[in-house]
Amino acid sequence: MTHLDPFATRDSDRANRILAELGRYADQRDRFIDALDFDALDPQTQREICMEDHHLAEQLAFGPIYIHHLRTLEAQRAAIATSIMLAA
Repeated sequence: MTHLDPFATRDSDRANRILAELGRYADQRDRFIDALDFDALDPQTQREICMEDHHLAEQLAFGPIYIHHLRTLEAQRAAIATSIMLAA
């Protein structure tokens, strides 16, 4: 789901919406996969499912941190600029 990448935008509101949509997608995907007979799938498909699970979990875990970073970015830049001017 490359179009659902919260890290592909610098807009915190958009990233938050994408992250919420990604969470809904992950929930629906989990219910679908739970209904499958996982052992009946071929090993390659099982690996792809596990890799996608890991990727989704990573995005859902780090997404809020990234959104916080975006929301505080201007304050961080101002603090750095002030520090640089004081050091000079």
